[in-house]
Amino acid sequence: MAYQLTVDTGSFALLIKEGLYQPSPTSQPTNLSEFIQFNGASKDGIAPAEETIFFVRDDVQFAGVTVHDFLVGNITLGDDLPGDGVAGLSPPASDNDDFSNGQGLIETFCQEGHLAPCQFGLAFGKDNHGSLVFGEMDQTKTKGPVTVLPTTDQDSWQVLNATEANSTVLVVDGKPFAHIVPTLVDSGTPNIIGPLETVRALLQSQGYNVTEQTNGFVTVALGTYDCARPAARVGFSFPPSTEVHYVDLEANVLNRTADGRICTANILGTSTVDAPFWSIGQTWFQGRYVQHDLDNSTVSFADLKH
Repeated sequence: MAYQLTVDTGSFALLIKEGLYQPSPTSQPTNLSEFIQFNGASKDGIAPAEETIFFVRDDVQFAGVTVHDFLVGNITLGDDLPGDGVAGLSPPASDNDDFSNGQGLIETFCQEGHLAPCQFGLAFGKDNHGSLVFGEMDQTKTKGPVTVLPTTDQDSWQVLNATEANSTVLVVDGKPFAHIVPTLVDSGTPNIIGPLETVRALLQSQGYNVTEQTNGFVTVALGTYDCARPAARVGFSFPPSTEVHYVDLEANVLNRTADGRICTANILGTSTVDAPFWSIGQTWFQGRYVQHDLDNSTVSFADLKH
């Protein structure tokens, strides 16, 4: 059966929405299960999603490539997700002993010889369209310099921070606000998500009205303001460079009320994230091309041609 899946660089395996998974003749059950909390699973990135998943192994075809005995998550109870589920391109978290390497799609493609060099890119247009590119960065799609950042050996998403002096800096309207450890890019997250207390302080520093919503054990902080005033510009700098890479002006606003008067900032805080870790999602990457190099443990990005 064919599924329409959301490409997510922040999760692993294939996750099929509740009630949709149909086992193939090669499907084999496992004793693996997991409860996952997705941050910002709704289109505007506000609503979380909780999923109870039981895993099987099955033959999978993705982007014209078939892999065998791949981990597929059958969601047996959960909140709604975009499309039919999630295609996770990341390996499992290194501290998860229940899962092993070889369970991220890209990682599996590389190990089985389907992708060499072991790289892929995501191009995020400003028109709600994008593309997934296998192999080396397609520089016909980019302009200007390419920023290259070292990442952990486990994957090509989390930027290395050896010391605070060389760590990524969160910048608001040209002023450094906090040193952070970012995950670039979590394409399954629509916006920028950080620790609850840090984001609360950021929103208050801009004079925003802070609203907090609690769903179960999860608290989310949002910042609203009068749309007549300009939104605070949120960006990041990556030492040793001092250049600030800002969110595109059009993406600074997460959403507006129907009358267009009250805006919500594109950055939100959650109690599920601990400082100094941040997840940098699609709003920051609009207008950029991001490249993941698993061979050399780097992530890089450049501006897209328009």
